[in-house]
Amino acid sequence: MLKGIHRGQLGVEAEAYHSTLISSPPPDSVFRLTPGEQRDRTTLQEESGDYFSLSRSHSWGSVPVTPHAVAEQDFSDMPTRNVTRAPSPSNDGRQSMIPTQEISTTGNKTIKITLEDSNIHAAATPKKPDPHPQEKLEKFWNVFEPEYLGKITRILPTTLIESSPATSKQAGDKSHRASTSYSEARARCIRDVKRIVRECRTHNKKYTDTHFDIERDLKITRRRDCLDGLYNTTTSTNQSSDRSRPTDVKRVCDIFEKPTFFADDATYDDIIQGNLGDCWLLAAFSILTCNDKLVKDICIIQDADVGVYGFIFYRDGDWHQCIIDDKLYLRAPSYDESGDVVLGMYGVQQRDQERSYNDLFQKGSKSLYFAQCRNENETWVPLLEKALAKAHGSYAALIGGQTGEAIEDLTGGVTTEIYTTNILNKDKFWYDELRKIGSDFVFSAAAASYREWRAPHSTSVRNERRQGIVSQHAYAILDTFEGHGQRLVKMRNPWGSSEWTGPWSDGSKEWNSEWFERLNHKFGDDGVFWISYEDMLRKYKYLDRTRIFGPEWHVAQQWTSVQVPWNTTDYQQTRFQIDVPETTDTVIVFSQLDDRYYQGLQGKYDYTLQFRIQKDDDEEDEYLARSPKNYELVRSNNVEIELEKGRYTVLFKAEARKTNRKDVEAVIRENIWRKEKLMQIGTLYDLAHQKGQQNMSVKAKKEENEVKEGEKKEEKDNDKDPNRDPWNAFCVAGLRVYSKQQSMGLKVLHPDQDEEPAPPVLDRDDIAKAPLQEAQHNSEQTPEGSVAGEGPAGVEHMPPPGPPPKPAEPVVVVTAADKAPDQPEPAEEKTPELNTESSQVMDDLAGDKNSTKRRRSFRKDY
Repeated sequence: MLKGIHRGQLGVEAEAYHSTLISSPPPDSVFRLTPGEQRDRTTLQEESGDYFSLSRSHSWGSVPVTPHAVAEQDFSDMPTRNVTRAPSPSNDGRQSMIPTQEISTTGNKTIKITLEDSNIHAAATPKKPDPHPQEKLEKFWNVFEPEYLGKITRILPTTLIESSPATSKQAGDKSHRASTSYSEARARCIRDVKRIVRECRTHNKKYTDTHFDIERDLKITRRRDCLDGLYNTTTSTNQSSDRSRPTDVKRVCDIFEKPTFFADDATYDDIIQGNLGDCWLLAAFSILTCNDKLVKDICIIQDADVGVYGFIFYRDGDWHQCIIDDKLYLRAPSYDESGDVVLGMYGVQQRDQERSYNDLFQKGSKSLYFAQCRNENETWVPLLEKALAKAHGSYAALIGGQTGEAIEDLTGGVTTEIYTTNILNKDKFWYDELRKIGSDFVFSAAAASYREWRAPHSTSVRNERRQGIVSQHAYAILDTFEGHGQRLVKMRNPWGSSEWTGPWSDGSKEWNSEWFERLNHKFGDDGVFWISYEDMLRKYKYLDRTRIFGPEWHVAQQWTSVQVPWNTTDYQQTRFQIDVPETTDTVIVFSQLDDRYYQGLQGKYDYTLQFRIQKDDDEEDEYLARSPKNYELVRSNNVEIELEKGRYTVLFKAEARKTNRKDVEAVIRENIWRKEKLMQIGTLYDLAHQKGQQNMSVKAKKEENEVKEGEKKEEKDNDKDPNRDPWNAFCVAGLRVYSKQQSMGLKVLHPDQDEEPAPPVLDRDDIAKAPLQEAQHNSEQTPEGSVAGEGPAGVEHMPPPGPPPKPAEPVVVVTAADKAPDQPEPAEEKTPELNTESSQVMDDLAGDKNSTKRRRSFRKDY
């Protein structure tokens, strides 16, 4: 059997069967078989002298093949065979290789069968015109269309949890005291800790937290679930160089001689950072000590004998409890497991060697691997750090962050991002905000918060010019002083060392006995220093100001979910509505879920939020306030404004940025063997995403996705972009409104699916979007005396842009070899002569291939 696949645009297939040779072979014969051509055996015998039968179809059949398909041969029943390729001119002027089969007969004569493209002899088929550039661009933008609506809102299957997540309230919310959620969480924490204490005393056992057992995790299972988060190979937080490596675990009673949670009161001098990059968190601890009540409000209840401690933290608008045991990580292994460590220190066996080793490496705050107190018997700092690690899933989840966000989690306050270069009136900022530290506000600071964007030539020179201030490091602002012609700010480095070396630093010329007494300051490398107000604004570019709410404040909150398009210039159709019964001061906060609690399952996208508020009876284009676009504090955004009685609408938009993180499904597959860890983080993920369940039912979501998938399957393959990377960004966000009005109302307004979408709302400082939208609106208005789709009467318009007109049908030239016997010879057509310029124009209009080739060569040269 001879089988050939033609290298043409369509490709053809032919089968010929060689049968008995019935006559002596003639000289070499060549058959040129074109697609669709038939040869009966009489013709074959007349031309070759051999009896040769074709397959029953006697013709070529079309099959889809690639442009570079290779001919296949099967001459198993032939005496000899030889396969060659004969060059043949193609439509574009280049030679293409046409498969040629040479079959040797018994008479040592060769029969050649060439699979020939009929287009070679036929008239050139006109090339399909390229699509208009506008069509190409629209096809390109289709790359960013989402493949589906929504996102994964439940990690754990319903078979592993008691019930499926409930949807959030959509009917609206009335404001209630901001302290209500705190009071409820505090009561639950006290109740549960007392229950644990009673159980442990009954069984004469110390408490062991089975959900965060760091001793079992380090020594028995060795899975490091308490130290590391979910593995994600595209991130660096779990790489070996970044891993924490404690070597032992002991209880508080075995580490400290006389353990006490608070030695006196919590003070900023207690806090020393350990082997974890959580300076942002420890700076927040230092700030809270400015008001001793703030620390005690989160450290609820302890029982040192049983070894159980209860805390509460603020997360996504609500307070949650966290209960831990008293096991802590140590820097060095126990004496029995130390091995060559002891040998390297002491050499040979010495008297009281074990006691000496334990005093040095196993006792007191200095033996702890992570954060510690300066007092050798105080424990509140390492235990508070451990509680936050458990709440977030691991110690690794605490690496890196914003101090303002940490203060929000510890106080339930609202943090505003302030860049010192954006302060309009520095005197007003000093009196109205910075001087109110510890009462209405708390502050933190950071230097060079927009990263090291310019590589320094010398690190030592850079550090010298910063005068002791560490880049990308959080500092606590503890106090302020004004008097005797000076404005001074008291600050602290959470390291407990490395201070400011400029004016008013320890040992500087500005100090004398009077200033020591006024500021109650002592020299020493303890991380605490004074700096002038002007130097602080000059050296620290970034401040976090957190407002603390008292019992007189009320809050209402609602959450929703929105698809985030690639183009985020317009506000979302989903909106919030606020009903204000009486004029009041308000703090409006728009926030997304805190993904630090389910780190590893964040998905591919990061989001930034913006919103604006406007009164319903005012003009739609006018607004009362807009939130700024934050640089660093991306979890939330807020505006403080006085609202009069009335109804208000909050418009918002979310902007998505794709990262190199893996999607949720890939991370789950990678960590499926870590069942306990996946259950822990998955539960936190599911808890958070209950807030953002969409209004539509699960069935409606499924039907809509099925319809969307069915439409996609019907698309033609040539309409799909091979580089398609869909934009599947979906954000869960919520609005909280703090005020001093008890009956303020808040609800979510979802767009009606049956109505036309509302026109986009524009920001007037968008110099491009606003004029464009206005021009498009004006162009849709039909002037009087004109017809829709046409211009005004008496004005001639050019045709709209679009693809060039199709070329005329090509003239089929019939050659002598192809014409019928009785068909007359066609007359030769005369083409009128054109000048060079006209010829070029005609070539361009007709899509002449040679002219196209000339244009391409021109582009290549330049």
